[in-house]
This record gives sequence, structure tokens and C-alpha cells, in this order.
Amino acid sequence: MKRLTQTDPFKIVSSESSSASEIREATDELIEMILELSDSATDDTTLFRIMNYTRFILQTLQKKSLCKFFYPTLLFRARASAFH
Repeated sequence: MKRLTQTDPFKIVSSESSSASEIREATDELIEMILELSDSATDDTTLFRIMNYTRFILQTLQKKSLCKFFYPTLLFRARASAFH
């Protein structure tokens, strides 16, 4: 069930030390892997579980990324508005 999340492209996408170009390339590879998996799957239940688990992990990464990106901005705005 964890097979997509254990691939090198997924590790690159989820790594904080990856560059933007590495992430773009890894994302393309990951999309290809997802398409191949869905085309070759014989058991829909297993495929659903793999995709659902992968989606859950990607959403978690997205939330962490958004918090890291927006939190400093929101914190700065909150401090600035306290002085007005």
C-alpha cells in the first residue's frame, strides 16, 4: 500500500532540501508512475487504497508547505497590526 510513497521521486518531492527543478522533475516522474500503476492494476481495491494513502500523504505535505510559506507572513501582519 505504501509503494508510491517509498519511491525516489516521492522522496524528492517530500524532501525539504530538494531544489525547485528537482521537485518538478520528480513530480513528472511520480505522475508517470501513478498513470502506469492505474493502467496496470488488476485489483481495484488495492489500487484505491494505494491512491488514497498517497493522496493523504501528499495533502499532509501540502499543508506543511503552506504553513511554512504563509505563517511568517501572517505572523508579521499580526505584529504590524498590533502597532496601528
